[in-house]
Amino acid sequence: MEGPSGSHVQVLDRALDLIELLATSENGMSLAEMSAATGLPKSTIHRILSSYASRHYISKDADTSLYFLGQKFVEIASLYLNKIVLKTEAAPIMHQMATLFGATSYLGVLEDTEVVYLERAEQFNSLRLYTQIGKREPLYCTALGKVLLAALPEDEFLHIARQLSYAPFTPNTITSLEAYAKEVRLARERGFAIDNREHEDDIYCLAVPIYDYSRKVMAAMSISGRGLFDNFEIDYIYEQMKKASIELSKRMGYTEPVPRQA
Repeated sequence: MEGPSGSHVQVLDRALDLIELLATSENGMSLAEMSAATGLPKSTIHRILSSYASRHYISKDADTSLYFLGQKFVEIASLYLNKIVLKTEAAPIMHQMATLFGATSYLGVLEDTEVVYLERAEQFNSLRLYTQIGKREPLYCTALGKVLLAALPEDEFLHIARQLSYAPFTPNTITSLEAYAKEVRLARERGFAIDNREHEDDIYCLAVPIYDYSRKVMAAMSISGRGLFDNFEIDYIYEQMKKASIELSKRMGYTEPVPRQA
């Protein structure tokens, strides 16, 4: 007898069969057509599609009763493609920053209560850091995390910040919500965030936001290295990283606001 887990897998398999079937249809499909193509009862198909329709993965034409893939799939595909384009466009700019500062450049995005690293660029003779592409790191002790949260409205930022552990990684790690909130608000005010040896001993980092076509922050880019703040003034690092940020943002469709006339 098939257990609950087996039946769940079977339902998922059937749902994927239906999704793949609808993906190949240009004009939509009826329950009868899908039943003939899959061998599933119309009642089963209706139950599965109704569940997915409630979350906008499936849409139904009220006049023809034909089913189509919903808007949600377009949104997911767009997010996936944006990440690919972002990484492609970011790579040469990140290498420029890594070479300029003799350090490592990272590209990251906000996912839930962590920052996820999408790309990394190293200067050939720079200190090799340990953060790998695809790795998740805490928001409270990374410059990327701080600048990504700084882009959120205050209530959204605080909602996420209250969920963080604030466990120490180094003696410099921020370990309280109050101190972290102060850092994020400062980042929001000045347009960049720093990691002052808070995540790894002796590693300094500065991060800036990356904007999309709607002028919303879609990612963040950083430069990290041992002695970074000893070798370069923070203002100079920010100046160069800001230029890189604007260049990458423009490649992602961002346009700078037109100054108001006096």
